[in-house]
Amino acid sequence: MSCCNLEMVGKVCCIVLILLQGAVLDYYLAVKHASKSLGFIATDIVVVIVWIAVVFVAKRRCHIHMKLRLPRCPRLRMRWKGRDRGDRIDAPDDEYPDELPYAFIAWFAYTAITLVPEIVVIFKNFADELEDVKILGQNVLKVALCITPMLFLLLVNSHHNTKQSARKWYIDKLTGGVTLDLMDSIDILEILFLKDAIVDLPVALENIIIAFACINFFLPTLALLELSVNKFDGQVRSVSFQILYSLSYIGLVNVPFWIIRVYIWWVFSQDVSVFIAKNIIMTVIYSMDIYESLTSERPRKCEICGNSFLKSCFEDHINQCKKPESLTGNDQELQQV
Repeated sequence: MSCCNLEMVGKVCCIVLILLQGAVLDYYLAVKHASKSLGFIATDIVVVIVWIAVVFVAKRRCHIHMKLRLPRCPRLRMRWKGRDRGDRIDAPDDEYPDELPYAFIAWFAYTAITLVPEIVVIFKNFADELEDVKILGQNVLKVALCITPMLFLLLVNSHHNTKQSARKWYIDKLTGGVTLDLMDSIDILEILFLKDAIVDLPVALENIIIAFACINFFLPTLALLELSVNKFDGQVRSVSFQILYSLSYIGLVNVPFWIIRVYIWWVFSQDVSVFIAKNIIMTVIYSMDIYESLTSERPRKCEICGNSFLKSCFEDHINQCKKPESLTGNDQELQQV
């Protein structure tokens, strides 16, 4: 099966998973809040429309880019496609663009329109009442929420065609960390499945757990924004964005989750989750990323174009940025798209 077919299968699976998760969550809402469930069904439809629109726009943009870049002569086109360019994704001029610059729109719409509102309603009102339900009880709800990290992985991997390269390694590293953080949110929400007779959590603590878990569902938007720029041609996000990204996962995910788990362990004598070790490890890793962003290896900002580049690539970019290169007809058309 070709790479394009695999990408299309991944995109179709994304839509199927959204519909499946929406159907399960809507079922719980329909049973407990029958009069209010129709609104959530409508939000699921809106999210599916947004995802399809993002796929269409991204595909069309990449198609136009490829059409303008390829030579018009069929023989030259075949020779151009078949030439050995080594690591083509790491090339400074990416003639094979991916669709990651548009993925953050789909994820933000998914979390803001449907996922977070449904989670808030379910866990604020009746999550602890599902323990006695034999069919579609708490375990089914957990599985439905586990679709979210799967959806993120499919979203990223179906919107880029990066082969074995430094960029693929970076994408795998970034998405692996984000997926683990999403699983962490689902794990901490399990605390709210316990009945008040077992653990009588203060309302304020329940609200804090829900709030930080929902914030974590939004944060992958930052990761997708990072991937939209970092194509390993040397251009990266600014130092301030990198620090913001790391601080977000320290201050909004790992440190709060660690404090909540220790508090519940100490005050309510509940079993501690293995994710408490993950919170410590990831805090150290993100702290090291911040340190690297502030040392001599931090990205440099080009005063000509205003973009930030890795220190190792900065001088080469400055030399290219100063050159008054004449644009070809295809390049002029591409900049206008």
